[in-house]
Amino acid sequence: MFEQDRVLVRLQQYVLREDEILVCFLAGSYGRGAQDPFSDLDVIFVYQDDARRETAYARRRDIVQAVLPYVPAYSFDAAHVRPYFHIALYSNGAKVDYRFETLQSLEPSPWQWELRLLKDTNGWGQQFQAASASQPAAAPQPTITTAELTALDSRLWVMFMDIYRQLLRGDHDKPFPIYLQILYFTLPELLGLLPAEDPAHQALLQASYSHDTQATLTHLRRLFDAYLDARAAVIRRHNLAFTPDRAFEFAIQKIIQKG
Repeated sequence: MFEQDRVLVRLQQYVLREDEILVCFLAGSYGRGAQDPFSDLDVIFVYQDDARRETAYARRRDIVQAVLPYVPAYSFDAAHVRPYFHIALYSNGAKVDYRFETLQSLEPSPWQWELRLLKDTNGWGQQFQAASASQPAAAPQPTITTAELTALDSRLWVMFMDIYRQLLRGDHDKPFPIYLQILYFTLPELLGLLPAEDPAHQALLQASYSHDTQATLTHLRRLFDAYLDARAAVIRRHNLAFTPDRAFEFAIQKIIQKG
């Protein structure tokens, strides 16, 4: 749909003619062979040393355009994700994540053994793949402390009640930015702490906001219950010494049910 196959053909042509790129492989869904028409491409370029990587990274936007020379692209650095990471959005709909690594910086990882080699030099890519496959694959588990959950809980109560009061007033516009803050700052944290199969996780996967303030209030009541269930599940799973203020929450629940 987004011409990923075209990108892939052009990418391989590009890396094969670039001597400075010793190894190139695809990770992610393309590495696993699990891509679909909507998948992005995770591309890793491997260079001999830091100096060669620095030279290549200085030309990163030229490289993005060289892969698809006749397709306009918007690209930007994503240093907040990792160093030497550049994301390209091509105007044919394709998204490509470019990582610039060296033979020294790229260490074997159990999450990188499923890869698709587009170029290899002296079998280094195959050796890296084998070394990654031999790494233990214990996934790091997300954690939260009691203090962190307390802060999250306080933040949610303030935002939730601000939204609820204004919706009762019939105001649609003013509480909307606060609703977005709940979705962004609070719910993703809980979703990351609960496995997808947990019913409490599934109940959080809802978002509804409309000009019909009564409909939004109904949704907010459901979200309130979903949050309490998710918080309880997090407390159990992470063995937290968190004690909710039951009297306060019961009183708020009565207010919400009457509203």
